[in-house]
Amino acid sequence: ATGRRPRLHGIGVEVLGLEAHDRLEVDEHLRVQGTKGEGVPVLAIGDVAGKGAFTHVAMYHARIAARMITGEEGPGADHAALPRVTFTDPEIGAVGMTEQQARDAGLDVRTGFVELPTVSRGWIHKAGNDGFVKLVADANAGVLVGATSAGPSGGEVLGGLAVAVRAKVPVATLRHSMWAFPTFHRGIEAALDDLDL
Repeated sequence: ATGRRPRLHGIGVEVLGLEAHDRLEVDEHLRVQGTKGEGVPVLAIGDVAGKGAFTHVAMYHARIAARMITGEEGPGADHAALPRVTFTDPEIGAVGMTEQQARDAGLDVRTGFVELPTVSRGWIHKAGNDGFVKLVADANAGVLVGATSAGPSGGEVLGGLAVAVRAKVPVATLRHSMWAFPTFHRGIEAALDDLDL
């Protein structure tokens, strides 16, 4: 709850010519930058790569590292759609940029927001329905760059939003999609309706 930090002190990173900070600088293939080794890449995955202290980040990195080790072709890491879920009540899920991060990146930002009591299924399944869906879009590109889902199954609602951010699905395509009724993720449709884009 108060955060975690990787422990690089005392594991010998200085042998590689690295300083033991809270993370190691890596490229898209998770190769550590600035090592003394010649011809043999040093890989860093998970928390020490500084991209997010989540189990799913380490699992994602492990697949990329395994490809690097075996010489298999494949894409590098793309953290633009990194999902984050906090398993509280209500559950909070987020992906990509926050509104402030998007503004700081110089994007022409538009947001869509909806409170969930008006669109969720809590009244049927007695699960409660307080929460919201917030979308962050790049108006010039016409795509979502971030989203937050809070409420019942907030992390599950995030799944579709993570795909939309990662694949750069046009907002127009999302807006004209069908959203199952009654589901919590139907709130995405209402948030899209609120998005001035």
